[in-house]
Amino acid sequence: MKKLRLPLAIALAASAVPAMASDAISGGFWVNHALYNTEAEEVTYGDTNYEALILYIDHADEASGWKFSSEFRLGKGAFTDPANNNTGGHYGFHKAWIGKDFEAGSVKIGKSQVPFGWKTTNFWPGDELLGGYADQMDVGVKWSSDVSKFHYDVAYYHVDDFGNSTETMDDGGHWGTTAEYQKGQTFVLNGSYEVADGHKVGASYQVGKLRDLAGNADRPMEGDHSAAVAYYEGSFGAVGLKAQYVITERDLSGLAAFAGTALDDTKIKNDRRAVTVTYALNDFLFYVDYTNAESKTDDYKDTVGSADSWAPGFSYDYGPGWFYLEYVSNDGGIDSNGMVFNKEDDYLYLTVDYYF
Repeated sequence: MKKLRLPLAIALAASAVPAMASDAISGGFWVNHALYNTEAEEVTYGDTNYEALILYIDHADEASGWKFSSEFRLGKGAFTDPANNNTGGHYGFHKAWIGKDFEAGSVKIGKSQVPFGWKTTNFWPGDELLGGYADQMDVGVKWSSDVSKFHYDVAYYHVDDFGNSTETMDDGGHWGTTAEYQKGQTFVLNGSYEVADGHKVGASYQVGKLRDLAGNADRPMEGDHSAAVAYYEGSFGAVGLKAQYVITERDLSGLAAFAGTALDDTKIKNDRRAVTVTYALNDFLFYVDYTNAESKTDDYKDTVGSADSWAPGFSYDYGPGWFYLEYVSNDGGIDSNGMVFNKEDDYLYLTVDYYF
């Protein structure tokens, strides 16, 4: 439930002073056909669903250096839960930020990518057992810079999403609900170093609070969360390789929604592991995403001690978009509190997108 690759843009010459501004508006559409491992699916041959229309608006003011970038999605395929987002429908901003490039780096203000490890390569299956710590778009301020072969990000995200939303879009459903709590006041540090041409190692750390949405109108910060990751990204000709190890912790103590429950005095801990292998061949990209989550919660091994997910597939670049054929098999998932739970799923996805 993922990401776009190189969306095509159509530049508009609508500015009254062309030398002073650069504008781009582009769009896209995607739809998915899914086959699930159930008797009903064998009879109906799956469902065609999760359509979405996407609008991109980008602008750069060449006089001041400030710029704007946004992505708005409309449709069930927008990957946002109306019960827990800020719009109450299947639409919203995947990103929306104002930024500026400086000689020493760049700043982004608004909803942007959280610089924490890396996200999976597949399109439809999504982050799987990295849920909550991969494809995250939060609202705050981020500074990014490159110093020789070293890249770093320093960020502060005030909230998970606009308003009381707990839906980061794409990979929502892992940070509470609008009836429970919202991730907030999160500080993030990320750094990576290019150890050789096409190979880099890095580490990220985030720490923040949880805003109580069930207690009172003041919405106090009661809970805590933190996570750290060490990662590698590299390429060997047409072969790409990524690996990372994530340590997570979440403390729900003091949150009204969990008062009197086992989670009121429990620190939820689990480790995540991920490996992605890709192979590029002309207009094809073949890939396998593997993710694992292992419970480390003291005296409370979540619902299942350890879970695995495999997501092999390939994409084909047909010009204005891509065709994707992807399979996912897992024996567990990540719930809204970041806990590992048991489930047995096998899906086959066929997806097509088009950008203009």
